[in-house]
Amino acid sequence: MYLFVFEPGKTGLFPVCLFRFLTGYQCPGCGSTRAMHQLLHGHVIAAFMLNPLFLLAIPFMLFAFVRYSVVVMRGDVPRRNTLPAPFIYGLFFVVLSFWIFRNTPFYPFVS
Repeated sequence: MYLFVFEPGKTGLFPVCLFRFLTGYQCPGCGSTRAMHQLLHGHVIAAFMLNPLFLLAIPFMLFAFVRYSVVVMRGDVPRRNTLPAPFIYGLFFVVLSFWIFRNTPFYPFVS
C-alpha cells in the first residue's frame, strides 16, 4: 500500500490541500492523510494529534461502508439518504466548530 510505504508531507506523490495553500489556514481534513499513515503504523496518539475529528469519524465511516456493502452484496437496492435534519445540522456544527477551533492558538490545536 502506497500510504504505508511513503510518508505524506515528506515523500511520495500526495495532493496538497488547496484551502491551506491559498489561505494558510487548516481545513477540517488537513492532516487526514498523515493521520492514516500513522494509524497504518500503529501510532494512534500521533494520528489523533494530526486530525482528531478524522480519527473519531473512522468507526462511523467503517460502519456506513460495511452496511452499504452488505446491502449491495445481497442484491438489494441501497436506500436513499434518510438522515433526520437535526442530525445533519449537528454534524455540520461539529465540523464547522472543529474547523474554526483548529485554527486558534489554543491547546490542543497549537501547530
